Amino acid sequence: MAGKPSEKRDNVLASMKLGSTIAARQLKYSLFLAVALGLLIVAIRGYQDYYWLDGVYQQGNQRLISSSVPVATQVLAKHDLELAEVMARGMLNNRSIARVTLTNADDGIFYELKRPAGEIPISRWAEKMFAGLQTITVPVRDPDRQPVTTIGEMVVDLNPQVYVDAYMTRLSWSFLATMVLAAVMAMAFAMMSYFIFSRPVIRLGNYIVNADPTDESRPLQMPPEHRHDDEVQLLGSVTVGLFGMIRQQLGQLRKARDELQNANITLEERVKQRTQELNEAMSKLEVLASTDPLTELPNRRAYLARLDEAISIWRRRDTPVSVILLDIDRFKALNDTYGHQAGDAVLVALAEMLRKALRAIDLPARMGGEEFAVLLPGEELEGAMILAERLRKELEKSSVDFGGSKLNFTSSFGVSGLPSSAGMAALDPEVAKQFDALRKAERADISGILYSLADQALYKAKEEGRNRCRLADFKSLSEFKEVFPFDV
Repeated sequence: MAGKPSEKRDNVLASMKLGSTIAARQLKYSLFLAVALGLLIVAIRGYQDYYWLDGVYQQGNQRLISSSVPVATQVLAKHDLELAEVMARGMLNNRSIARVTLTNADDGIFYELKRPAGEIPISRWAEKMFAGLQTITVPVRDPDRQPVTTIGEMVVDLNPQVYVDAYMTRLSWSFLATMVLAAVMAMAFAMMSYFIFSRPVIRLGNYIVNADPTDESRPLQMPPEHRHDDEVQLLGSVTVGLFGMIRQQLGQLRKARDELQNANITLEERVKQRTQELNEAMSKLEVLASTDPLTELPNRRAYLARLDEAISIWRRRDTPVSVILLDIDRFKALNDTYGHQAGDAVLVALAEMLRKALRAIDLPARMGGEEFAVLLPGEELEGAMILAERLRKELEKSSVDFGGSKLNFTSSFGVSGLPSSAGMAALDPEVAKQFDALRKAERADISGILYSLADQALYKAKEEGRNRCRLADFKSLSEFKEVFPFDV
């Protein structure tokens, strides 16, 4: 009996010591978590601010330069120094502009205005964040002259240091405010979590440690009461009955574990089987989505995808690519005379002939109706015309047996393509220049241009009497000038 007060006092002291340790740990980890979260918030905010400022920097400069091009045109066309000074000073009001220079195509520099040296010094962060000092050269063209003539250039030097300073200021204030808030929130959370959760849990833990559920000679005492924490009190009450259920539940858990393992093995096998079936179904769908069901040739979707790949190779490696479009002559009359089944037989026969006549790397495709296309990677225009003429002659000699009749048919061909640098040497210099501009026009719909040129050549062959091959008129490339970027 004499030892019981001493034991209680030791338990109370241990509880107080444990509580102090938990409080310190909660404060430490709360502060660490709050600082980490604060740094993450600062990083996210800094990332957003950077891309926002970068967008403002790029768009602002682009709008300013674009809006100044018409004024620069008037300045160079009229040799107006006063207007040039007004325009340049207006552009220098934007602090990211370091220098504005107008050059005349004949005389060199017409007017130049720049900031005093050292007014806005550049730092290494400007180079890393906003690509540093940049020079943008914009050709100035006189729209009143026909053809449109380049009369000079507007050269603009950009210095992003103002945006770097703005970004660093925003980042510094954001970091300071976030760290202060993180420290305050960490202390508040640590205190609140300790008094609301940790201290009741510590007392409950002390009760569980001192309780002996195996000693049947003593009744189990109820856990300590908590006025504002009924869940902890409920947890203590549940603990009283938990010890007696543990051994009974162990056997049931072992049985459930064995059943779950067996179920997992069966489930894994079923999932593997279903995954294999799904992959096979997806492969079949992919084939169906890219194949014409009648001729079993690639369809328009697959053809255009391969054409885009060939155009990319032409851009990077200067590998030529040619396109042949062919259309069966008087196909509607054939359908009206012999029926649509006869027309289908002709389409299937044409597809089979294309498969046999072409190389393994060539791609024949049905574009729709009676129109077919052939993609010739690595083939110059001259070779494409030779192949088109050979196909035309073979079709002219071929026939299709249907319903006891021999069906003869012909086709008209249109040829277009993208020659290599060596192939361009044989073209008109102006046409070669257009091809060179097309190669640099990253946003141009080159596949659409090639298709349109070949289609125009095809219909020219139709108009000239059908059953013939025609090469695209590449001088009409100038009609597609709107697809080129303004700086090409």
